[in-house]
Parts: sequence; structure tokens; C-alpha cells
Amino acid sequence: MTQQREKGLIAWFARNPVAANLLMVFIIVGGILSALSIRKQMFPQFENNWLSIQAVYPGAAPQEVEEGITIKVEESLQGLEGIKRLITYSNRGYSQSWIEVEESYDPQEVLDEVKMQVDAISSFPAEMERPNIRRQKFTQEVMILALYGDMSNYQLKELGNKLHDEMLSLPLVNLVEFNSGLDYEISIEVSPDKLREYGLTFRDIATAVRNFSANMSAGQIRSDNGYISMRVEKQAYRGNEFEKLPLITLEDGAQVFLGDVATIQDGFEEGLQYSKYNGKNSLMFEVAASKDQDITRVAAVMDDYLKRKETELPAGVKLTPMVDLTYYLEGRLDMMIENMIWGGVLVMLMLAMFLRIRLAFWVMMGLPVSFLGAFLMMPVGLDITINLASLFAFILVLGIVVDDAIVVGESAHAEIEKHGQSLDNVVRGVKRVAVPATFGVLTTVAAFLPQTLASGPGAAFSKAIGGVIILCLLFSLVESKLILPAHLAAMKNRPVNPRNPLHRLRSRFDAGLKYVIESLYRPAVTWCIHYRYTVIMGFLGILIVSAGLFAGGLIKFIANPKIPHDFPGINIEMNLASSESATLATARKVEQVVLDVEKQIEQQYGQPMIRDISVNMQGRTNARLMMVLVEPHLRPMDTFALSALWRENMPPLPGLKSMTIDDSIMNGGGRDDGDISFRLEGRDNEQLKEVAAKLKDKLATMAGVGDINDSMQSATEEVQLDLKPIAYSLGLTLADVASQVNFSFYGLEAQRILRDGEELKVMIRYPIEQRNSISEINDVRIITPAGAEVPLAEVAEVTLVDGVNRIRRENAKRTVNVWAAVDPNQAEPFTIAREIRDEYLPALLKNYPGVQSKVAGRVQEEMESVAEQIRDLVLSLMIIFALLAIPLRSYTQPLLIMSVIPFGVVGAVYGHVFMGMTMSSLSFFGIIAVAGVVVNDSLVMVDFVNKARAQGISIKDAVVEAGCKRFRAILLTSITTFIGLIPIITETSLQAQIVIPMAVSLAFGVLFATVITLVLIPCQYVALEDAKRLMRKWFSRPEPGTEVSDKPAAQHN
Repeated sequence: MTQQREKGLIAWFARNPVAANLLMVFIIVGGILSALSIRKQMFPQFENNWLSIQAVYPGAAPQEVEEGITIKVEESLQGLEGIKRLITYSNRGYSQSWIEVEESYDPQEVLDEVKMQVDAISSFPAEMERPNIRRQKFTQEVMILALYGDMSNYQLKELGNKLHDEMLSLPLVNLVEFNSGLDYEISIEVSPDKLREYGLTFRDIATAVRNFSANMSAGQIRSDNGYISMRVEKQAYRGNEFEKLPLITLEDGAQVFLGDVATIQDGFEEGLQYSKYNGKNSLMFEVAASKDQDITRVAAVMDDYLKRKETELPAGVKLTPMVDLTYYLEGRLDMMIENMIWGGVLVMLMLAMFLRIRLAFWVMMGLPVSFLGAFLMMPVGLDITINLASLFAFILVLGIVVDDAIVVGESAHAEIEKHGQSLDNVVRGVKRVAVPATFGVLTTVAAFLPQTLASGPGAAFSKAIGGVIILCLLFSLVESKLILPAHLAAMKNRPVNPRNPLHRLRSRFDAGLKYVIESLYRPAVTWCIHYRYTVIMGFLGILIVSAGLFAGGLIKFIANPKIPHDFPGINIEMNLASSESATLATARKVEQVVLDVEKQIEQQYGQPMIRDISVNMQGRTNARLMMVLVEPHLRPMDTFALSALWRENMPPLPGLKSMTIDDSIMNGGGRDDGDISFRLEGRDNEQLKEVAAKLKDKLATMAGVGDINDSMQSATEEVQLDLKPIAYSLGLTLADVASQVNFSFYGLEAQRILRDGEELKVMIRYPIEQRNSISEINDVRIITPAGAEVPLAEVAEVTLVDGVNRIRRENAKRTVNVWAAVDPNQAEPFTIAREIRDEYLPALLKNYPGVQSKVAGRVQEEMESVAEQIRDLVLSLMIIFALLAIPLRSYTQPLLIMSVIPFGVVGAVYGHVFMGMTMSSLSFFGIIAVAGVVVNDSLVMVDFVNKARAQGISIKDAVVEAGCKRFRAILLTSITTFIGLIPIITETSLQAQIVIPMAVSLAFGVLFATVITLVLIPCQYVALEDAKRLMRKWFSRPEPGTEVSDKPAAQHN
């Protein structure tokens, strides 16, 4: 009988190859054009939800800053909607506040509200500068440039300012941070003897400077020709110009100029400037791009500029890229293309062994069509850029994107082999699996859908990965259902030369596969079905054992895996009592350790590890070393081994508060944060200090914990003044005395001027030799209201006490953060955090009732995200259940299919064990993909069983036949997925380290899932029917002659 001509959308495209080819060409060409225009960024762009408030209060102690500024800011923002967290620091001389905005609020709107509230505060100290309130903007680092050579710091800064202006004038370059070292300053230094000689005070000199060094309008004169403006242009800008300012006029009419009584220093502000690049004076430029820019284009502009400047710079001076951040992006892109090609070649060869070559080719065309389709849609609506996260997604989906085409192609191939080559047979083969294959892909889409709805610190990363994978999967549906059938129908059934080596090899594979199916698999699955409950219990035992190994810690999990850094750094923080010279001496000792270790490595391996070294002072008590390593393939060891050698060879460093080594790309961390972090809250500083010290001691005893630090600053000596009775009789107040002492040591700011585009202070102070020792304080001359001078010691008691250097508050409470790094090879951050939280701190805090504690930082955010992940998991499972129930028309069979998901996870876990790797958050994305693949294959299998039963075949025979018929497709999807990921799994480059856990999860999860689908699904299917039969027997009277194993199931409930 002649079969009815196939109809429908699939048949229409199969009969219209022009439409199918035009659709394919449109996707390919559109995808290429889109890929060329999509912005390239290092990381996915995201809205920064942090605001900052900085208020400078010159010379004020932390307690004054807290009472005069910080608490008032906190009170003004209390109850303001949209604020999630408020962190404040009261430091010596300034207040710094950080505001985290709730994700559901617009940061700009919250910023406007914050400005209104803070600007409305009228009780700020008069000496406080206007608060700087701004939003932290998202920027992308492009490169770090080093300007270095045989020049003084002053000359380098002058040249750097010129280069900075040149860079900002370049096209596309609009964000260049110039770390120019110390700011310019004009210091008017006058001795106490000179002040007494001329009867002057600091305020007198400041008034003279303000009166005679100024540019101002003098009004307008009306004339016959209109108005004529009058101005005074007498602002002094250089030290020699300030020397000529008139100060006083003597009785004999002689003028005394500022230069007669003071020494004018025109240079840098006080402090030690130390910035070295490979041993030479240096300054750094940080080039960045805005969130809407392509970093590769910005980098290209900078590269051209650097080439031009090579011949223009003075002799002995160089401007070179110390770090080029596009290295990561280009390396990931190159790796993706290389692994995609090799993976595609391996998959193509594997398919050619089991399918016809042309069929294998058209199946493989699903890969570029799906990828380019994703590129076509990435900028539309989703606004996904080419970045590290989206490239990870392409690499991950490489192994599963052709699965749908394999299922469709294999079904069409089987129909052609059975009934011959014809268009209708191709369409019939495609339609046989179209519904389950489509819903199978949609289940994988559902698994990744919650990633596009994620929130929190890693939301942008998750959204980019989920969005790209979903686009690839949806376009794989378009290719396999609309484009592929037209190409399969157009294939000619040409006679094959039996002597063709490839044909002979494929015939052997085909014969071998048939032997495996008929002689090995069929009797094996029949036996398993007969002993189905034993088999099910065996698999359940595997699941329980795996869960036990995981719960017992034998299989470890790390939320934040360590990825070796190309640019490791060493951060030094000294006690606040340390001087600048002590900080510099410590930095030089650390640098010498790095150089000594490098020398040992070169002697042992004949190959260096470090290309460049930068050492920078960052304030009085902080310094940072940054090392740029040689190319990865030239390194004799990884970054972690190098940092371990640094730690082993580090000598005792007096005055050191903390030293941390950034040897991992994912060290990350926020403010006062590490792998683990704890926040202590309380009102008593001494109790907070004691608890923090004991907690740090406890952490130091735990294996794998290092780089322990806290947010408290070490105490330094503080001078406290208390007026004597004579001071009151002289008309002095405590404020008078304190301000005059402050002028003597800190100085008095007379002016701020703008010179050559930079703002600089004009300060009046004593010479350095008269204010560099605490012993000088008793000799400070205090001016009384009557104009008389008295030594400070006569009017005030001077006492040295331990002072506070920084006060940290969070949500209006005084807090101390304690944090540490954790070596993943020795310990797991979650385990340590739980042990400290649940066991150590409760016992410790019984002795400190005024102190409270909680887990903070990254660990806190990860713990809080567990609830969100559970919610997303439930949402995914509900969607997957619905997508399975619709084609199966059953409530129970979807549960049967979904029951294999945990076994796919088991395969991923054992894959990590086999590869000697630790499970991490990066493995999670591969596990999601495993769930989709397992469900996809199982759905097609169950659909085949249902169709066989509908034709009157008994349950057991239907299950066995479905397994045998789907064996090749399931084997091909699993093997091609595994083979396609082998190049990534075996990749040794630094760029691959983030991707490998994902690939291992998917590859081994799918491999293990093959056994699950071919063995466990048939057993569970029959067991489910046993349960149904039992339920019918219990709750209804069976009809005579009913046998469940012999009756087809028209509907599966």
C-alpha cells in the first residue's frame, strides 16, 4: 500500500531546500556580521550597586570623625529605602562610607536621595570639606602601563601629566587613571622665632596669603561705550611668586615679604614616594573602558600610541604595557576556536564511523549554525557581549549542541536503511523523534533558565552563561527540524565501492555495533528487566554511597576554586605605629626574597618565572609588589608553587600587621574579605579587640588557613591635652589650644589653587625639624587672647595614651571583621566557617556578652545564595516536569525520567575523582548540562516504548526493542559529547583551568548517564507498570484476562 505523503512544517522545508538553505545562510551570515560587531569585554557588564561618601576633616582624630561626621551621616540615611548595607570607616582626617543598594532599586535614584539627605546636614564641623558623594561605576580594565627610567620623581610626574593628557585625547580612550604618586604642594615653613620676631601668627600669614594672592572681580565701570569689567589677577602659582607677597609694613615704612620670614617649598606633599619598575623610578597608568566599549578596540588604539611614543620619549625612559588584560580574553577566544575545531573533527570522525559521511557532515553543520545563531541574537534583547563568561558557555555547549541533530539524523538514517532513500522516509524518520527530541532540548533550556534570572554578586556571570547556552540550544532546534531534513532528503543513494577503505571501516563498525546490540545488550537488558528490583537497588546503593562520600568529606567541594594568576601580587600592611622608612624597608626585604627565589629557580631549572617586578608604596603603612610572569608554556612551575616558595623563604618582618599573596585569579574578595570572613559587633572596643585576637589565634591553629587579617588598625600613641587652671584665667579655651597645637604640627591650609590642571594645597607650618618629635610639643607657643605667648606646658597637661586609628561601623554598629585565606588542598572554606560559627564562637562569646558575631563576606553571600539556588532548582524541576508530561501525557513517567538526574550527577562527581580534581562552583554548570542530556535521551527512549506499546507489543518486549533501537543514537550522543570535550579536558593552558571542571562534569556525567538510560530506564519503566498493576489490583476489580505485560498502554497516568 502506498504510504501517505508527509505534511507539515518539517515536510514543507524538506521539499523546499531553497528555503532551508536561505534560512541557513541568513543565520550564518547574520551571525558572522554580528560576531564582528559585538563588543568584546573581559567580564559581563553589570550595574555597580555601591555608592561612596568621603568627607575630609583635616587633622581630626577617628573619634572626632565618628562623632562629627560618620554618625550624622548614618542618622540622616536611617530608614532610607533601597539601602541594603552601610559600612563606614572613621579614619584619622576623613570619613569613608560605602552604601550597598538593594538590587531591586535603581542606584542612581538612591544616590540622589542620599545626596539630598547628606546635603541637608547642617551640623558638620566647620573645618570639614564638602562631602564627595558618588556612584561606583562599572569599568573594564584594559591595561596597566609603566612609565619608568633614569629620571627623578618630579621629572617623571611632569612627563606623566603630559602623557596622561595625550592618552585622554586618543579616540575611544576616555578612562585613564594616572597613579602619579604624591600630590604637588606649596609649603610655607616659618619658624617660631620668626613669628615672635614679627609678632605674627599662622592665621596672620594665612590672611595675608588670601588677601594678596588672588584672582577676583572688581566690578564694572559704566562708560559711554558700555560696561568695562575690572579684575585683579594677582594669584601666585609658584614658590618664588609666594615669596614676593607683602606680609606686613614696619613702622619705618619698610615692607616685610613672605620670603623674608618663611622658606617656601614648591614640591610634593610630605611623605615618601617610592615606585619602582624593575629597579627604576616609575609611575603607573591604568587604562580602562566604559561598560559600552570593546576593550580590544581600546587596546588597539593604545598599542598604536605606544609604538609612536617609542621614538619620542627622552633617552633612558620607556612607556611599556606591564599588564595587558586582553591577554585573558584573546587566550580564551583562541582556546574556544581551537577546541571547537578539534572537538568538531573528532565528533565528525566518530559520526562517520556509524553514519554515512554526508549525513555526518550535515549533522555537524548544526554546530556552526547554532553558534552563529547565538551570536546573531546575543546583542538583541539579552545584550550579551563576547566575554570570558559567554566564551565559557560556548565551550560548555560544544558537547551537547549537536545531540538533537544526532538524534534526528540517526532516526532518518534508520528509516532510510529500512525503507530506502526518499524524501518522505526522511521526513518520517525526523517526525518519529521530533516531539520528544524537541521537548528534550527544551528541558535543557529549562535547566539553564534560572541562570538568566540570577541575582547577587555572580549574577552577570550566570546570566551570560545561561543566555548563550539557551540561544545555542534553540537554534539547534531550528537547524535539526527545519534545515537538516532538507539536506538529508537531497542526499543521493549512490552505490558504494566495497573496496573503499572508509566504507570497509564503517561496515566493520556497523557490524560491530549490531553485534553489541543483539548479542550483548539485548540479553543483558532482558536479564536486568527480569531482575529489575535487584538492578534498581544496586543503582540506588551507588547513589547512597556517593552521597555518603560527599557528606563525609571524602569528595571535596570548593565554592571558589583557585586559578593560578599570571600577575601575582604581595600586599604588605604595617602596624600604624610604623614609619614610612620602616614600611619601605619591609617592602625591600620582601622584594629581595622574591629575587632570591627567582635566582634559585633559574639555577635549578635554567628558566625564569618572573618577567617584571613592580614595587609601590601606598601610603605610610602599605606597600604592594606585583610580579608579571613569563609565558605559561615557559614556566617551570605554577603560580601556587611559586607563592609557596615565597612564604617558605620569608624572614620575620618586624612591625608587619599582615601580608597577603594574590596568587589566584579568583582571589577576589570585597572590602575586608577573604575566603572566610567573620563580623564582630559590639559597643566596647576592648572586647571587640580581644575577641578578634582570640579568633585570629584560633584560625592560625587550623590546617590550611593563612593570610589572617582583621579590620582593626593597631593602636598608636596619642597626645591628650587637659587645660590647667591658669589657662582659664588667661582666657584660653580647649578649642583655642587644640587648634594652635594642630597648626604647629599639621599646619594651616591657606589656599587651594589650580596649577597646570592639578589642584594643590598651600600650607603654612613649622619646619620639619621642629615638629618631627613628640618632645617638641611642650615648647609650642600658645597665643592668648591678649596677644601674649605662653609655652603649652604652662597652660595644659600633655599625656601620651594609646589611641584609636580607625573605627569601623556597619549598619550603625561598631564592627570588626576578621578574615583569612584557605588552601583548597588542605581545607574547605564552608567547613571551617561552619565549625567556627557553630562551635568556637558560641563558646567564646559566653565570656563577652556585649559582642555578637556572624559569618560575613563571600562565605555569607554564598550561604545566602543556597536558598535562591534551591528555589531555582525547584523552578527548573517544575518546568522540566511539565515539558516531559506534555509529550508523554502522563504524570508518573516524567518522574521516572527525572529520577535519573541524580545518577548523572554521580557520574560528574566520579569524573572529578578520576581526574584528580576537586568539585567547585564551576562544575555546577556542567552538571546542569548533564541533567538536560540525561533527560533528553531518556525522554526519547520512553517515547519509543510508549509507541511500541500502542502498536500492541507487550511491555517487556517494547522496552527491550526501544533500548535496542535507541542504542545507537544514545551511544552516539554520549560518545560524541565525551569525544568533543576531550581537547578541553586535556588542555594545559592557564585559560583552560576555569573551563575544565565544567567539561569534566559534562563529559563523565553523560558517559555514566548512558548506562543509566540504557539499563535503569527500562527497569524502572517495567517496575512502574508493576506498581500500576498493583494499584489497580488493590483499588479496582481487574477485568477477566487482563495482563499488564501483554496489553498496550494507550494512555500513561
